[in-house]
Amino acid sequence: MALKNHSEKRGLAQLGRIDRGHLKPGVFVGMHPHKNDEILSYVRSGNLVHEDSEGDSKIVSNTRLMMMNAGSGIYHQESIPEDGDDVHMLQIFLRPAEDDVTPSVQFHDFEAAYNVNSWRQVAGSFDTDVPLKINADAAVFDARIDKIIQGQHAEDKTYYLYVFDGTIDIDGQMLLKGDSLVYENESIRIVPAGIADLVLFELDKNKPYSRNGMYSGV
Repeated sequence: MALKNHSEKRGLAQLGRIDRGHLKPGVFVGMHPHKNDEILSYVRSGNLVHEDSEGDSKIVSNTRLMMMNAGSGIYHQESIPEDGDDVHMLQIFLRPAEDDVTPSVQFHDFEAAYNVNSWRQVAGSFDTDVPLKINADAAVFDARIDKIIQGQHAEDKTYYLYVFDGTIDIDGQMLLKGDSLVYENESIRIVPAGIADLVLFELDKNKPYSRNGMYSGV
């Protein structure tokens, strides 16, 4: 079902913004600040070199994802090795439940880049046992599919489905690479045309979230 228009200028509950990136070898993004954003670096190919004011210097890849809980403030920079491959990724800005928490940076090494034909939880709130923690009542799932699966579904939750790659059919509506769908209070049947890579956000409009993020706010 389509949601009614909401009052925010952009974003949907705990999800503030998604930036899709295609970065070439040699790209350098200099040190810059973030504040009151929960930032998931969701890399699908290539290697990204991350350095930050917390003292971290690590490679982010399709098996090592990163969550920056910017809180009261953090600085970071990113680069792509000159001899590396193109990086394809999403920079996902989530909204924290409260402002100015102590900043932190998390990394998690997954066993595989993709979870095939079932949902894998990538991130969730701090009171859940998940790989990457979000200071918000939200969850992030992904899946690579080549057969029919059902969308996640829980009462009183809002879902934002993003097609990273491929084509899917939902009740006769075709979604292509870069398309998205919002649904709630129903279960959806996802039919891929070949292989499709999906990212799914579970949000809660009834739980608190800040609109003061440097990038996730409005």
